[in-house]
This record gives sequence, C-alpha cells and structure tokens, in this order.
Amino acid sequence: MIRSTRTVLLRHAAALVALAFVANAAGAEVECKAKDTLTAVEMEPGDQVRFQLRDGRPVTLLLEDTGAAIVEKVVPGGIVYRFSASVRIDGQPMTLERFVCSQECFYEPYVVNGLRIWLDIVKDVFDLIPVRYPRQGNLRCRPRKSARLALQDASLRICPEEVNLWIEHEPSTLDVGRCYNGDDCYLGPYLGEACHVGMDINQPKGSVLFTPIALDTQAYFNSLAMGHNNNRWRGIRRWDNGDVWALQSHHLIKLLIDEKTPLASGTKYATTAGVHVGSHQHTHFEFKIGRPRAGSAGDPASIATPIDFDDDSALAQQQPEVLHLDPWIVFWQAFEDRKTRRGALRAAIRPFGPTRAGQPAAFSAEGSRPGPDGRRLQYFWTFSDGGSALGASVTHVFPRPGVYSVWLTVDDGAGLDAARGWITVRGDPLSGAALRLTAADEPSFRPWPVRAAAVYGPPVKTIPRTLRFLARPSRPAPQGRIVQLEGLGAAPGEQLRVEIEEGAASWLRVQHKREDRRAWLDVRADSGRLASGAYQALVRVSNETSGTSPDWFRVELVVAGDQPAESVTVDDRDAGFYATPDFWVGHRFCRCPEKKRGYGGFYLTNGGRAAAGEFVRFTPDLRAGAYEVALSDQTPFSAGGEFDVRVRHAEGEKVVRMRPAESRSIGSFTFEEGMDGFVEILAEGSKGLVIADAVTFRPSR
Repeated sequence: MIRSTRTVLLRHAAALVALAFVANAAGAEVECKAKDTLTAVEMEPGDQVRFQLRDGRPVTLLLEDTGAAIVEKVVPGGIVYRFSASVRIDGQPMTLERFVCSQECFYEPYVVNGLRIWLDIVKDVFDLIPVRYPRQGNLRCRPRKSARLALQDASLRICPEEVNLWIEHEPSTLDVGRCYNGDDCYLGPYLGEACHVGMDINQPKGSVLFTPIALDTQAYFNSLAMGHNNNRWRGIRRWDNGDVWALQSHHLIKLLIDEKTPLASGTKYATTAGVHVGSHQHTHFEFKIGRPRAGSAGDPASIATPIDFDDDSALAQQQPEVLHLDPWIVFWQAFEDRKTRRGALRAAIRPFGPTRAGQPAAFSAEGSRPGPDGRRLQYFWTFSDGGSALGASVTHVFPRPGVYSVWLTVDDGAGLDAARGWITVRGDPLSGAALRLTAADEPSFRPWPVRAAAVYGPPVKTIPRTLRFLARPSRPAPQGRIVQLEGLGAAPGEQLRVEIEEGAASWLRVQHKREDRRAWLDVRADSGRLASGAYQALVRVSNETSGTSPDWFRVELVVAGDQPAESVTVDDRDAGFYATPDFWVGHRFCRCPEKKRGYGGFYLTNGGRAAAGEFVRFTPDLRAGAYEVALSDQTPFSAGGEFDVRVRHAEGEKVVRMRPAESRSIGSFTFEEGMDGFVEILAEGSKGLVIADAVTFRPSR
C-alpha cells in the first residue's frame, strides 16, 4: 500500500520534476510572451528578458547587478536581511529591493509599465547566511543564477482561476510573527543558520487546510506510515498552457480525502499542525513551478523518469529543472481574490506603458470600487516627481527621464485604499518647471521611494498631501503650517489662485506669501466656532499666469473634547509615530529574550545605514508645559551606537547627539498644548545600529 501510493504520486509528479524554464546564458536575450500563469526566470548580470504583454507591447528587463546585506542579527533570535537587484526596465535604471524576517517579506509586487515583477531571491544571500543544513540552505532554494524572478502581465492573475486561502485566516495579510520563531518565512534563516525553503505558519493542532486551486492529483510523498518522521503532502496541477505547479504542505495529521484523486479548489483536504512540529505547532508550505521539457508535447509519460525531488541526490541532478517560488505569491492572490468576493473597497490602476519627458501620460482608476459601506469614490493621485492630480482619469507630465512611482488613493467615505505602479520616462529633460507644492516637515507630502515595495495588508491611514491640526477649546488655534511653492508660482508677477473647499472658510485660512523669489502658503486653522469632531477641506492651487493644471493639498482638523494625559510615551503602534517607508524594519523573533524586544515588544532599526533623509518621528499630544524627554528605558540599544535627535519644541528646534549606551535623556523642553512638537531620530550621520522604539515625555518637576 505504501509503495503504491508513492509510485502513483511520483508518476503524476513527473510533469513537475522534469521541467524546463526560461534558461539563458550570460548576456543572452530571451523572448517571453504573457500567458495566464506566472513565468519564472533566472538571470545573470547582462541577461535581458523581453516580455510581450497581452496587448503586444514589449517590456524589457535587463539585470545589471545584485546584492544582499544583513540588517540586524539578534542572538538568540535570528537574522533580518535585505537583498536587491539593479535592473534596467525599458532602458531606465531601477533597484528592486526585498526584506526577509520582517513584515516587509509579505509585500506588494512591483508593477512597472504594466509588468508585474516578484523579486524572489538573489544568490548573494547565500554568501551571508551560514549553511548548517545543506538540504535547507543549498539544494532546495538556492538559485542556479544570480537572481530569480517571477513575471506576469499586470492585467492578469497568477493563474486563470480564483485562488482560495490555504488556511483558515481572517486577517487581511500574514503576520511574520506567526512564521514559527518569527524567522521561517520564505528564505528566512532557520534558527539563523540556513535559508528556509518554504514558509512555516504557526497553527493550532487540528487546523484545517484548503486547496488553493483545483488539483489534478495529490498524495503523501512522505508519511509516518512510510517510515518517515513527518506527513508531507503534494498536490499537482497541470494548466492548459502546459505549466505545472506543485503545492506542498507538511506536518499534517490526517488527510480528509482519498489520495490519488483530483480535488476542486477550496476543498478541505487535511487537518494539520500535529506531526513533528518542533517548538511550535505549525504547517510548512512550498510552491514550485515549471514547464515540460522541450519536445515532450506536454505528455507527462514522455518526461524524464520520475524521482522523489525531496531526495537530496536526485534533486541535485534535477535542480536545473524545477524552481521554488515564495508561497506568499499564492497567499497574495488568495487575499486579493477574497477582497473581490467580499466586495471590499479597492483602489486599482489600469496598466499603463512608458512615456517621454514633456508628454502627457494618461492614468485611469478603472477597476476601483467602493466598499459595501462606502459611497461615491474620490480619487487622489500622487507622483514621485512631486506632482499630483484629482479624478478617476488624469494626465501628468514628467519633466525628466527616469523611473517614477504612481500612487492612487481612493476614499469612499467609509475607508481608504491605495494602489501603486511605476512608469519609465525617456527623453530630454524639460527646461521649465511646473508648479509643485512641497512641505518639508509634513510626512504625507514625502513621495514614496521608487525602490520601495509596499507591505501588503495594513490599512491605509491617510490621504497623501494632508496637513493635520489638533485643537481644543483651551487652544483653538494650533501652530500654522507652511506649504512651499516651487517652479511656476514662485516668481514675482505670477498670479496664484487658491480655492478652499466650500464650507471650510469658517475655520481654514490659506495666505499666499512671497519674499524675493521664495513663495509659500501660510495655512492656519481656528476651531473657535466649531464643536468637537473632525473637519476636512480640499485646497486647490493654480497659476493663472501660466494656465497650468491646478495642484492640491488637504487639511484635516480634529477638535478634541478631552485633555491630554500628564505623561506620554509615543511608540510605533501610536498615531503619533511615523517612519520613512521601506528603510526602518523590525523583527518578531520569539526566541529573542523579552528584555531585548523593546517597548511594547517591538522596535525598528536602520540596519546600520546612515542614509540622508531617513528618520523616525514621535509626535506626542501634550499639555502645555516643560517636559523631560528621553528614549525608552526598555529599548535594547547596542554599545557604540550614536545618532542625532531633532526636537521641535515651543521655542524652536534643537539637534542633540545621542549615545544611548551612556544616557537615554534627550533633554528638557517646553511644548505648546497639542501636537505641534515632535522628536525625530535621524539616520544621517549615525554610527552603528540605530534603534527606533519609543520616546517618553514626562513633566519637569
């Protein structure tokens, strides 16, 4: 019986085991056409893929270089690392970047010129991570070439049918803290000593697993009954285009279906998390993808002799024929499909192609929809060159060549959602400059870094380009804000028009001011005639002299009815916390001693990078008065680290050089009532590992 089960599964698995991929010699050019399943590709520097989208337009992707670096090593605990691929997409340079063993490992794929790109792994990682377990670290997940990616036309899904969640899971994303010890996400260093080929998710014993897609056949390939130490299961699906996928789950307790049978998508097929689970009850997931050998005519019987590709020696021989991919790709599509089934609020950008500097590029929010409790959508576009637009369909002119991110945020009155894409721009830069609104001290005005992939799942908290005011009856007029005018609108003689949304004139004032060739808007809010609650307004700014399209920003005013607490600690979980995106990362290692986990059990680090423009801000809601400001006593700072802290207080600003191993005290400062002051930890000029955790504000005695 045992021999029969194994033989049948391996016969059907032959279609996966002997698979040929897009394989190209260094410097080679490879042609790919969009199909209804993912294309997996491995590349060396100098290799180029020319990917033809469904509409016939090609996108070229040239690999230039790869790299990897450790962000933080926690003993005991684990390793957080990052890796990158420097590419040229349609001729323009761009860096793709990933983080592992932080929440950022569950990421949104890049979508550039209509091509969806998953950066799966680079070989440099295996020069960083010690390999104690060769099966985990070398054979099963190490790429044959310098980089492995998965590609797809952005108008298509990862496969032509709906994907269901593999596990029972209500949240909108996965939590890296549930990956065994917080480290066994895909390629996470298992116990800090080997890249983990699959993804482990902690689940209670007896949890149910569901088939994400329909399967042609399935069975155990290892089991207790066969004499192994685990129950390991594999399901096989051959798609109509010839692609073959294998989905694996390990640590199963009992199959709820007969082996060697096809299964419909969404079938409950096993209970799990009860066999050889180690220190946490968990399930191990793997995803493998490939195509039949050339000349096989898609016939499994004509493909090479079946092997057990969980066997090291056989796998070593067949490694060129099968690629592992991150199981997160399957989960990502499942989460997206669940949103669709539930009719959730969605921001969507219709795929777009490249453009040239000085020419209008068109963008459409086609596919966006309000949620079940929402109303009419509002559309807010921002571009990483500093531009913006409003509406479901907009155009934008990029003044210089390069790669730019495109953000769409939608508001249906009940919630927010956002979508993102990238566009390449070619041609010569424009000689003039369009009107641009900037606000150096307002995080919501900061363009999203082009290199940065977004973390999947967290709720969108704000609309970009929003100034926030907090007022109370005891201080109805908080400190004003400054919005700088750049380009058109800054020169004398130019006529600027400022329009405030109807109904906001009673509490909002915006004045255009100019000095020499500097120009700005002085924005002030006054809640003197308002009841407690939240108020918002849209401000449009246009240059009537040039006739250019208007720019915009938003203002939000909260009139609070309560008083601030006497002492305040601002932590990463609080509304007053902000970190520049895709730079500060943190772990959830459960083996890390509690005293090293920071305030509230979590902190962020800069990975030792002293990069300009990167910071973490702590904005407290305070009573008026003098405060002793300090870094949290619970933050596990490393010896030798030092960095600058910038304090905005009632009397101006001060920069303090901190050596937290010597003292946590930042100093004594006076603050106005409300949220006009802040403390920033700056990466620029820092030494060693900088930890951003929590800041305390205690009244001076």
